[in-house]
Amino acid sequence: MSAPYGSRPRTPLPDVSVLFPWRAWTRHPWFRSWTTWVFVALIAVPPLATTLPTSGSDDILLPSTAFAFYFAAAWFLVLWKVVAPGGVTGPVLALVAGIALVVEAPVAMALERALDIRPDSLISWIVVAGVPEELAKLLPVAALALVHRRAWHMLSPRDFLFLGATCGLVFGAVEAVKYANDYMVIDDAQMGLILAWRLLTGPIIHACWAGLSAYFLGLASRYRDAGPWLALAGLGIGLPALLHGLNNWVAGEHGVAWAAVEGFSALLFLGYARIGLVATAPPPAPAAVPWAVGRPPAPVAAPWAAGHPSAPVVDPVRPAPAPWSPPPRSGTPLSSTPSARVPDLPTARLPVVGRP
Repeated sequence: MSAPYGSRPRTPLPDVSVLFPWRAWTRHPWFRSWTTWVFVALIAVPPLATTLPTSGSDDILLPSTAFAFYFAAAWFLVLWKVVAPGGVTGPVLALVAGIALVVEAPVAMALERALDIRPDSLISWIVVAGVPEELAKLLPVAALALVHRRAWHMLSPRDFLFLGATCGLVFGAVEAVKYANDYMVIDDAQMGLILAWRLLTGPIIHACWAGLSAYFLGLASRYRDAGPWLALAGLGIGLPALLHGLNNWVAGEHGVAWAAVEGFSALLFLGYARIGLVATAPPPAPAAVPWAVGRPPAPVAAPWAAGHPSAPVVDPVRPAPAPWSPPPRSGTPLSSTPSARVPDLPTARLPVVGRP
């Protein structure tokens, strides 16, 4: 029976396999991509971290560790998008992160204990906190760049920056967990905010400083001479150490200065990550005349006669073509008077594109 006049046939709903194409999704490359599972982990870790068992009422080791590396992973995705490293592979990245997790914190603590200086000024903060921690964060990248110097020679300074920032994320997460469990007593709202700040922004600010160090290390790896290498590597340690010490010096009591230092560190990191070094532009060259063929012609009206030392030299191999006069206008007789005649100009002195 036909449908009533004016009614439309009903469109059936899509099949369940179309609405929920799990089989097609599992076969797609994005399903096996590490960025997919990091994103899933960022969603699933917070509920899990809040329910982790603790050995005592004041023990927050497991929750703080979970949240610290949770925020480090979130910042890692942001850095991957911002920096977009072209030469960094997954195995290299995993190796750098693994070495950083094992080496950085013990080396930094050993250097700080060896100095044994109580920081009470900007210089002391740079020496006690800035230099040891920036050296420790640069150590994994520097060691691997030395061991694999032939393979890593193809990496750009921006790739070095990203590897250094990864080391900084690991160090910042470990430092946040240590402060939360060894130095902080969460007994009021302010201490809770400080803990949240360390867990959230501690990894990324260390990543900015470590990325700057590694960027200059990448520049230094281009040189074979000791002088330029030491100068660039020293600048890579000195600049982040200065920012690190200044940040620790003003932290807590000077909120505006603290925010300014960390904001400037972030801008400096983004400048090298997104733009990099910009060479000085050479002075603009004078505009060249697009001559069709041959040498640039001499001026049309030369103030010297033929045979003068400054007169244009005619190539003996290619003699100058015969003078050419434009044809008369159609229907108009060419006057025999000199004033009505167009003067003949040698084509060797004109930028002639073609001849009729």
